[in-house]
Amino acid sequence: MKKILFPTDYSETANNAFKYALQLADFHQADLYVLHVYDPPVISGPISPTLVDNVIKKHEFEKLEQIHAHSPTLNKIREDLGLQHVETFFKVKEGLLIPEIQNAIKENEIDFIVMGTDGNSGFHKKILGTNTINTISKVNIPVLSIPKEASYKKVESVIFTTLFSKDEEATLDVIVQNATERNMTIKCVHITQPNCFTCDDVYQHWKEKYKNSPITFHIFSAADTAKNLLTFIQNETVDVVAIVQRSKGFFESFFAKSTTQRLAKQLKIPFFVYKAQLKE
Repeated sequence: MKKILFPTDYSETANNAFKYALQLADFHQADLYVLHVYDPPVISGPISPTLVDNVIKKHEFEKLEQIHAHSPTLNKIREDLGLQHVETFFKVKEGLLIPEIQNAIKENEIDFIVMGTDGNSGFHKKILGTNTINTISKVNIPVLSIPKEASYKKVESVIFTTLFSKDEEATLDVIVQNATERNMTIKCVHITQPNCFTCDDVYQHWKEKYKNSPITFHIFSAADTAKNLLTFIQNETVDVVAIVQRSKGFFESFFAKSTTQRLAKQLKIPFFVYKAQLKE
């Protein structure tokens, strides 16, 4: 049985992503782990031990009150969707978000993470969200980023963005297997600089390997890779975009140009981000 981790800050964006996570868990017959992490109090200066203890207790009490205030909202979402049967575990932790996510992954053997996109400034942040980007860079399992305006629907079409690199093949194998089992289609998209296509060996290998799979290949030449990729996504019927992250600054460099911000605001498609890995 699959296990999904859903970190939440109880915001409107997170609540929308919770709807998506619930329906996804129902579809996969998966367990859903809802995690809320709150920061410990910041105490500075010469303060007596008694006062420190009082500050900590007050902080914990205030946080617990906030959590209790939000619990009915999450339960109502489950009821409205008719998904009370989805096995859901609620966890509240004091600490830092990323370490607590890492602990939850290890303790519960999580398969992938679902997070809401918070839409902070900056193109890559509008696509994935600040906390989502930080999480992607620190964990070794896939992360599904849900835009604020996205609504759940059965996945029938996937765009897989590729550099035709060998470290993407293990991820593509997983996507192709899921597509074959669930009657989905995959559009494998590669956008290269003009006159710079240098991946023909991997491309030919994949064409042969996946010739009986529900996958088509789309290769374009364009100077602005990110802008043209997003234009392609907008013009296609697609339910999820799958992308492989390679380095810590991957999204910052890939989505650097300001000309793509208009397109970013219009995207309502979840991004499934995988880590690059070489097949053994």
